[in-house]
Amino acid sequence: MPQPVPVELALSSDADMEGVTRLLGRSMPVHAAPPRSCERILLDSFDGRLRERGWTAWRDVRGGASSPAPLTLECPPEGRFSGTARPGRRDRILVSELTDGPARRLLEPVLDERALLPLVRVRARTQPLSVCNRDAKTVVRLVHEDTRVTAGGTEIRLAPRLRVVPVLGYDRDFARVTALLTGRGGLTRADGSLADEVMTAAGLDPRGVSSEVRVRLDPAMPAGPAMLAVCRRLAEVVDANLAGTIDDLDPEFLHDLRVAVRRTRSVLKEMRGVLEPGAAQRSRVDLRWIQEVTGPTRDLDVLLHDWPAMTAPVPAGMAADLDPLEQLLRRHRAEAYSAMRRQLRSRRFGQAWEDWRQVIGGDGSVGGPAAGHPVGELAAGRILSVYRSMVKMGSAIDDSSPPPALHDLRKRGKELRYLLELFGGMWPAKRVKPLVAGLKGLQEVLGHFQDDEIQVAELRGLGPELASAPGGTDSLIALGFVLDGLSASQRQARASFAARFADFTRPSTRDAVRDTFGPTRRHR
Repeated sequence: MPQPVPVELALSSDADMEGVTRLLGRSMPVHAAPPRSCERILLDSFDGRLRERGWTAWRDVRGGASSPAPLTLECPPEGRFSGTARPGRRDRILVSELTDGPARRLLEPVLDERALLPLVRVRARTQPLSVCNRDAKTVVRLVHEDTRVTAGGTEIRLAPRLRVVPVLGYDRDFARVTALLTGRGGLTRADGSLADEVMTAAGLDPRGVSSEVRVRLDPAMPAGPAMLAVCRRLAEVVDANLAGTIDDLDPEFLHDLRVAVRRTRSVLKEMRGVLEPGAAQRSRVDLRWIQEVTGPTRDLDVLLHDWPAMTAPVPAGMAADLDPLEQLLRRHRAEAYSAMRRQLRSRRFGQAWEDWRQVIGGDGSVGGPAAGHPVGELAAGRILSVYRSMVKMGSAIDDSSPPPALHDLRKRGKELRYLLELFGGMWPAKRVKPLVAGLKGLQEVLGHFQDDEIQVAELRGLGPELASAPGGTDSLIALGFVLDGLSASQRQARASFAARFADFTRPSTRDAVRDTFGPTRRHR
């Protein structure tokens, strides 16, 4: 059962607690327990998913790094939940490392593959007090908390707080005590959460680190400075996710890094002529290499993430036979990650990334022949052209078309998606959003089809290695059910293609694309 969510009040000084005790003691007995000292660590994902929902997670510091880690998850208004983790590393906690219970069940859909990371370590001295009724039963609990944060070698004392904690079954007493404290007591609710105050004191952004790319562009702006602004923001995303990728904190670091690189490559392709040709060509080669060296690890991350769903068709009695295959996949993933890490730490990567930073740095001037063209006209022309090419490519696909035809359409769809995400803000949202929605539906089917294709090839390629492993023969038999399930899933995606493509290319959508991005209506 969750614990009730307390109310946090701000205290201006320790002397305030003397007034609180006197005020409440006039009508209700107040008993103080011995003060306590504790250390705990504020946790959240890299992108601040808990904070975005108004949640806070704390890890109590007890025992060594390998000891079970007691966690408290505060989820207003639902309550406070306790849990325990057995992390394999001290620099992260995965959802899978939490013991089963309410805290894990709440966190699973929110975090997915994101890890809880230790953000700030705090020391606190707490003074618990119990407010009792005439029957000497505790009806409200108070906790006076004095918190200190260490940042940059300096200990920072935060303003003291008073937590008013309700007790189940005594709602009226809780309301009465809260009213007394905020009325005659003159206390006010704390300005923001303790977690936000702790993060701010440590010099961190409470919102986490976003991988979103939101660059405000004016349609009349020259394409050169506009393109550089977009590419600089994308480079910031790569820089922000590089360390987490190298440290393998969770798969989303690599995913966000790759998406930023892929978006950058798409900008270079679609905004051809904005950069000086020689610099653009060198950058395309370097960025493609980064994409290639990070690809195998990402493919295996996706496969392992989908593994529970992929193995669902296997009969229950044969499920354990897949253990050797899963172990083999995890070994391959570890090998792919080690190879990727070496490349990301290599001189070649460092030089390639430094060269790209120099290309998009400086005073914003670029030497391409299209650098002075209005970005609204250039982007609109590319959006219209890519959409029309997708219509042509998709219209040629029928039941006899080979898988590469659908894969090529998917890649073209990604290019359109990136153009709309990076440059679509120059047009009214009511015109852009329906196109993005239709494109997402088509991409979902094409992505499903392509993922199944990759996973089937990956798993089949492991056959010879699996056959020689202990228990490999039984694993190969169970693998047959997995492959059958993937093939059926791929056929279903293929069967859904026609309907999704028809929705994406319906006459109203074509008219909207022409009217929005055509030569006479290219920007507001």
